Amino acid sequence: MKKGGVKVSFNRGSCILNSDYNIHFGLKSKRSQVTIFIIVAILIAGSIGAYFILKNVSTSSAPKNMQPVYDYYLSCLQDNAKQGISILGEQGGYIKSPEFIPGSQYMPFSSQLDFFGQPVPYWLYISGNNILKEQVPTKSSMETELGNYVRERLKYCDFSDFEKQGYDIFIEDGNVNAKINDLSVDISSSNSITIYFENQSTIINNHKVSVKSKLGKFYGLALSVYDFEKKNMFLENYAIDVMRLYAPVNGVELTCSPKVFNENDIKTNLTQALSSNTGMIKLAGNYYTLQNPDNKYFVTNIGKNIDESVNFVYSPNFPSRIEIYGDKIAMPVGLQEGLGILGFCYVPYNLVYDIDFPVLIQFYDASEVFQFPIATIIDKNQARNALPFTIEQSIESEICKYKNKFIQVKTSDSNGDAVLSDIKFKCLDTECYIGKTSMKGQDAILEDYFPACVNGYVIAKADGFADAKSRISTNEEIFADVALNKLYELPIELNSNEENILISFDSLDYSTNVLYSDLKNVKLIEGYYNISVYIYKNSSIKLPSSSTRKCVSVPTSGIKGIFGGSEEKCFDINTPEQEISFAVIGGGKASEYITEDMLRNSDKLNIDAKIFKTPISLEEVQNNFEDVDNSKIEINFSSEKQWSTTP
Repeated sequence: MKKGGVKVSFNRGSCILNSDYNIHFGLKSKRSQVTIFIIVAILIAGSIGAYFILKNVSTSSAPKNMQPVYDYYLSCLQDNAKQGISILGEQGGYIKSPEFIPGSQYMPFSSQLDFFGQPVPYWLYISGNNILKEQVPTKSSMETELGNYVRERLKYCDFSDFEKQGYDIFIEDGNVNAKINDLSVDISSSNSITIYFENQSTIINNHKVSVKSKLGKFYGLALSVYDFEKKNMFLENYAIDVMRLYAPVNGVELTCSPKVFNENDIKTNLTQALSSNTGMIKLAGNYYTLQNPDNKYFVTNIGKNIDESVNFVYSPNFPSRIEIYGDKIAMPVGLQEGLGILGFCYVPYNLVYDIDFPVLIQFYDASEVFQFPIATIIDKNQARNALPFTIEQSIESEICKYKNKFIQVKTSDSNGDAVLSDIKFKCLDTECYIGKTSMKGQDAILEDYFPACVNGYVIAKADGFADAKSRISTNEEIFADVALNKLYELPIELNSNEENILISFDSLDYSTNVLYSDLKNVKLIEGYYNISVYIYKNSSIKLPSSSTRKCVSVPTSGIKGIFGGSEEKCFDINTPEQEISFAVIGGGKASEYITEDMLRNSDKLNIDAKIFKTPISLEEVQNNFEDVDNSKIEINFSSEKQWSTTP
């Protein structure tokens, strides 16, 4: 052995490594020498690789000195999950809301409810074209949205404090999955995080956190309430009771004065009553204590015991629709000629309502809330049809479902200028919402399909204009021009200080009433009006109860009746005591054509009506009503130009 050499023995030869780095193998061929070089290189590379592999370990946990960095990363993962869970609860199971669909003047609902600036997608709502629509999220869609939300925000985790201490952190993109349970939400992420510190590094590939949350439980309860409401319409049933308790629907009142229904007052009373009564609704469960046994009326059993707090919320500020059909002024029966024999007066009335309003349902505890809105629908005093399945359904009539005639509608004002309008089509007693006109050049145009109908009406509605209509037979015609008349508002000045004065303006295309004690202004369009004024004063005329016996001749029964025999039958008419609280003391009527120039250039509408003596008997009350019919009121418009409709 040479000095400085190292001899390594093998089974089939020998190798000597000397100080000159010469390698000698017992095998003599050149090919054998090359093979040994390769083996030695592999051994050396493997040793180096093993050293670094052992130093840079890929693991599911971090070394002790890197654990604070990884703990912060898990905390960031958890915080983002909490934020996403909160958004899901506040927005009815959505992080990214479905496409926004606006409402219309005929149907104010959009696809989202604005709740104190928070857009909450409806689970059930009426679209602007009167279609009942659902957009209920699934648990799977919520999990997908939550996973995507967390994934997008992991790159914003702030490691600046650790970087100042000498750490380098790199986060790669990866999938984030969410699992929503009743009382927790599990988050798992497959993205890699690499942490470098001094001469060490670690790579962690899989991460799991769990967030304590009732999101899954609240969502399940919300689905139960929603399905029960769809099939049983308990919210509509409460609303119908409110309508009958707080609004005039139908009935008869013993009075000799017209009964005036102020539409604004009715709507205000209804919205306030709906707000108060909706907030009283409870679900059968143990999350409340009834202070009054009578409040059992507000408890609804949906088939399961509710052990979480739940609110039902309606605010008058929510978008709502209340339409009232019927005579807003019900005239008394008994004052007309030939009916004096009755000896008393009564006022029959019948009003029909369409009421559409949202209810926000909230499940909540001290730290979480899950809320979703649904539309409550009363159609002609009746609840909508039950919806047993999760489908999109039209609440319009069968006529509206078959739109197969392509029609062009143009809307303009009296000067021919374009007016953007909502368009309905009326066929017989059915109205179908079609859409909105939009600007095409200088014109407001709608091109869409209409139902086939003979002598139907295109109806246009726009802010600041009276509703207008145009007759069209859509089975033959393809164009419709609708001219809308601008509304002008003027103050009224009357020659009476009484608090109860009713003024009516009736024309072929437009009518309105003013209860002068509440309103001092009137909105009018150009047209020929029949104008009437009734001035009332508080009265205490009491009509005592009476009993009158009436006898009439009727055919006798049997053979005598066949041959014309008759007999007298008598019966008693009992009239209860009644009081006339308001008696007519003045008024009159007039017919005038009011031009748009008069309305545009005037500052005030002046009305002079005759004043009669205050009646003290039923006969005098009847006489005053006759005097109103026979008296003429004077109408004039005051302005700088002094327009006048009377000489």
